[in-house]
Amino acid sequence: MRDVIRRRAILGLLLFLLAAPLLVSAATKEQSMVRKSVKDREPAEITNIVYRVIANEWQVRNKLEEFSPRIETYVQYYKPDRELGDEATSDDYFLGRLNFALGKEKISTHAKEASFLEGNPEPLKKLRITGIAGLAGALSPHLHVSEFAVQPLVVDENNFDRQHYVFTPVRWEYLGDVRCLAIDVHPKDKNAFAAFQGRIWAEDHNFAIVRLNGTRINPPRGEMYVHFDTWRENLQAGLWLPVYIYSQETDMGKRLRYKAETRLWGYDLNDRHQQQEWTNIMVEAPTPVRDNSEDTSDMSPVESQRLLTVDAERNVLDRLERARLIAPPGPVDKVLETVVNNLRVTNHLDNIPPIHCRVMLTSSLESFSLAYTIVLSRGLIDVLPDEPSLAMVVAHEVAHIALGHKLDMKFAFNDRMQVSDEELLESMDIARPEADETVADAKALEYLKNSPYKDNLGQAGLFLRAASAAVTTSPHLFGSHLGNGLTVGDKGSMRMATLISSAPTLEVKNVSQVAALPLGSRIQVGAMDGSVAFTTRKAVALVDASEKLPFRVTPVVPHLRALAQAPKAAESAAADSAEK
Repeated sequence: MRDVIRRRAILGLLLFLLAAPLLVSAATKEQSMVRKSVKDREPAEITNIVYRVIANEWQVRNKLEEFSPRIETYVQYYKPDRELGDEATSDDYFLGRLNFALGKEKISTHAKEASFLEGNPEPLKKLRITGIAGLAGALSPHLHVSEFAVQPLVVDENNFDRQHYVFTPVRWEYLGDVRCLAIDVHPKDKNAFAAFQGRIWAEDHNFAIVRLNGTRINPPRGEMYVHFDTWRENLQAGLWLPVYIYSQETDMGKRLRYKAETRLWGYDLNDRHQQQEWTNIMVEAPTPVRDNSEDTSDMSPVESQRLLTVDAERNVLDRLERARLIAPPGPVDKVLETVVNNLRVTNHLDNIPPIHCRVMLTSSLESFSLAYTIVLSRGLIDVLPDEPSLAMVVAHEVAHIALGHKLDMKFAFNDRMQVSDEELLESMDIARPEADETVADAKALEYLKNSPYKDNLGQAGLFLRAASAAVTTSPHLFGSHLGNGLTVGDKGSMRMATLISSAPTLEVKNVSQVAALPLGSRIQVGAMDGSVAFTTRKAVALVDASEKLPFRVTPVVPHLRALAQAPKAAESAAADSAEK
């Protein structure tokens, strides 16, 4: 009997020893689940913020249907350089507009890119991997404009919610004057097609997304997604819309390294804007309305011809401004006109009517003159390093006006302006013949030698020397849409090349010598109406040669500001209290 009891005790002990690890494992698992449950709990304020971020993003997606902004994408491909950081090898360019005919469809498949370029080409080719050889050898070094402009516009076109994404708040921080909550976002399903993975920033008033930085995952077979950094601005009350996108890749193989920027502007071009224009015409009529002109005499033939010339200029400027390719008159024009007046006064050009200046909104480095108006592109103003270099460009156009190189009188007939925005650049031919360019170069040199800039023309020549070195690898940047670029003929030689001979040697590794600036250095564009202003960015001392970046694409960080708004939401106030 005692043996039976002893055997039962030993058996019970063995069963207990065998079951103990299972009990410990179950307890550990239960504790882990409890800890995970506690960890997954988030404050009610954060939950509310995330849902508001989601709701606002859906509003942006739907609101985009109302707009057709102008769009410009410029891509520079490059190869690495030990001392300069990178060296440009080629470039690509797109200029046009986006049309969001979305409905219930995807933005990336139904946003239409209408080109403004001659013949409506599509210079940014679709990127495809053509075989298992992969990125090192079988990759075409060109990308489609949708990678840079369409895919980065919204976080997710159809599945931006808590069922599909994990939201992890990181910290509060300022982007410009706007206090934002940075949130890491990644899809719950790692195999989700075209899902966003990266970080978003939501402003603390309505919790609208103002920036998204990351990429998309799981592209279709044979294609790829790029990294992007999208910035939005507060263009309407409570509405933040994309205005600037920067993209860069450095690890896609030896044949594909690039930096790209996309700019969007002209959000005011919609049906509601057109109706407002008619209203303004009615409201702004003079009071009382005059029934006759103050000038009662007949015009002379010369005066009549001048009138038609001015009409032609006005027609061109009005049509380009309506297409949001030229900025409305503004403070930048006045600064340019100061340089014009310096040249006029010192060269006694009193017989010429007042000369005005305007800014074209494209990156291409070009300038042209009409009747008595000089137009410089935004990109050209950006890269000019100083006032003597600006005076060199302006003097060339003043010379055209002084020499009587008039605008073609055909533009005085308004029917020539009644073309679509897509056909506008192709229908205008404002570039001067090479013979006129040569004569204007010589006359401009005379003006400069008599001007306040005569002792600093070496810097202007240095700019031309740097441009001559960059033109072969960035032909799209140095190309022109309407007027004349910095180059003459097909060989890429610089206009006003005489200045190069007196310029110092170009020292690309010398940080104290600045021959040209990067794109985006001087001009900022109002994304709503295309207005321009000088940036408030301060010059910084360069550390090494890799920071010189002449004529190069670089990231441009906008200084975000919110429109006038009501008191902040309760969630933001609670977050402020928590921080203190």
